[in-house]
This record gives sequence, structure tokens and C-alpha cells, in this order.
Amino acid sequence: MAVTIKDIAKIAGVTHSTVSRCLNDKPGVSDAMRAEIKRIAQDLGFEFNANARSLHTSKTETIGIILNEANDDNQPHLFTNNFLRHIRHQLEEEDLDTITTFPHNDYSGKDNIQKIVNRRKVDGLILLTSSIEKETVDFLRDAEIPFVFSHQIPPDEFGKVNAVYCDHRKGGYLATKHLIDCGYRRILCVTRPDQRLEFALRTDGYRQALEEAGIAVDETMILKGGSSFDFCPEDVEREILQVSKYDAIFAHTDLIALEIMKELVKHGVSVPKDIALMGYDNIELCTFFEPHLSSVAQPLEDISIKTCEILIKQLAGDNTVKRFVFQPRLIPRETT
Repeated sequence: MAVTIKDIAKIAGVTHSTVSRCLNDKPGVSDAMRAEIKRIAQDLGFEFNANARSLHTSKTETIGIILNEANDDNQPHLFTNNFLRHIRHQLEEEDLDTITTFPHNDYSGKDNIQKIVNRRKVDGLILLTSSIEKETVDFLRDAEIPFVFSHQIPPDEFGKVNAVYCDHRKGGYLATKHLIDCGYRRILCVTRPDQRLEFALRTDGYRQALEEAGIAVDETMILKGGSSFDFCPEDVEREILQVSKYDAIFAHTDLIALEIMKELVKHGVSVPKDIALMGYDNIELCTFFEPHLSSVAQPLEDISIKTCEILIKQLAGDNTVKRFVFQPRLIPRETT
């Protein structure tokens, strides 16, 4: 395992910031302390992050975009692709290039984020994933690399970090309340198998809407589906076809909802006559099929603009930590 600033700080009995100041030749530490920290680093074989010292004098004009590893498959990720398009447009307006990668190398398992920073490939990072180690976040702080979590919600253990995302609890609430307002009471909730925080929050919103309407929450009506097309495990497929048990389905993504609609139609079940269906994300495919899918829209353009705005301000020296939470919007259509 690579030696980190945390290791050096523990041996020297000093803080992470003291080690960072010593290795980056910054003021605020004695010459003796600087020499001692560098000696320990050399003895441990520490790979010095040259980018931390040269960032302000040797710009790459390139931003790294770190994708969620759940997107590293052969499935269509229309929501992510659309979001990336918005971010790229914002950065290109500032004459900034982009490189895209995943948090870890598939073959070695090594940290791609630390690699591209150490090799001075980027000036800053947009993290479209929260599935990274706390050590990586600490590394970015020590390296003084500007970064923003976007769309994904960073866990509390990361401390105060820049983040821009949608209120997914509110989104799950809006979707479920809409179904209740339409007269549906027995609402099946189909989420993703990985249960990232955004999907857990959508489920929380589902529960909240049911409780406010005086409908008892039945945990057996919350099922884990898949991530995209051709998703249905056998137990989920059996459940969605039991139309007598449910009068509506809330799927946590539009792709899951569209796959459910395909299964229902294949078995002669009419949407919404026999059962209503609600998706989430408001991707373009919602209106490509009949009937048009009701959904919840995230303000992707607003999120991308604010993400890039925060990052660009960081690049200019503004180190104020900011967090913005945008509100989703209900898009009712024919399936409800």
C-alpha cells in the first residue's frame, strides 16, 4: 500500500496540514521540522505529489471527471450521458478540456484519482461518485486540488466538501404523493440493487408520502430491481405481475420503469388501466414509448452550471466550501 501523508504525520507526531506545508515548502513551520518531515518521507519511500506545489504555476487547463463505477458496464446510462453533456458544455465555455475515468483501475485496483493528480494531468476534479475512500478525499485536500461532488451525495465521513445535488428524498416523495393523489393506495416501490444514498433517499420519500396519507408502510412492497434494461430478477418479475396486489408502481429510474412496462404489456397488463407506473430522471425515452411515462425531473443543467461555477471559483483561489441542494420537479404523463 502506498505511503500517505497520514502515515508520515503519525510517525512525526504532527498534523496532516503540517506535513503538507513541509512537503510543499510553505511557510509556518521551522526549517528543522521541514527537514525532519522530508527525511521521514524519504525513508518511507513516499511518492511526493508534485502537483500540490506546481498547480498554481503550471496549469493543464484540464478537468478530471470521475464517474461512478456502477456505470462501467454494457448498459445504457442515458441520465449520466445527458448530465456529462451539460457539464462538458459548461467547461468548454471556459475553454477547459476534460478527461473522464473511474475511481479505480480495473486491473491493478489502484486509485485512478491519485494517479492523475500525481501525474499532473488535471487542475481540478468533478466527482460524479461518492464511492471513493476517505483517504482519497484527504489526499485531495492535502494536494490542494479543487474538487466538487456533483449529483452524488458525499457521506458525512468526508467532512465539509463542495457538493451539488438534487433532493432525492423530495423526489421520492413527489412521485409517491402524485400516485396517492391520483387515487392509488397499494404502491410497489422498485429500487436499484446497489442502494446508493440517492436511492435510499428516494425510498425514504416514498415512506414519508405513504405515512402522511395514513397508509401503512409495508417493507415487503419495497423490492430491489436492477440498474437498467433487462433488469428483472425472477422474484421482482413475479411481483410486478401480481396486479391484484398493487394498483401502482414507483420505479427509482426511468429505465427500470420502462422495463417494467415492457413486462406488463408482454403479459397483457394495461398501463395505466390495470396498474399505474411512475419513473424517475425524466430521460428522453419517457416520451418515446406509448403510453408516455410519468417521471420526476432533476434540474441537470442547473446542477451542472453550479458545479462548474464552484470548481472554477476554486481554481481562482476561492476556498469557501459550498453545498447546494436543488429541488426536483414532478412530470405527470399518461402512465399515471
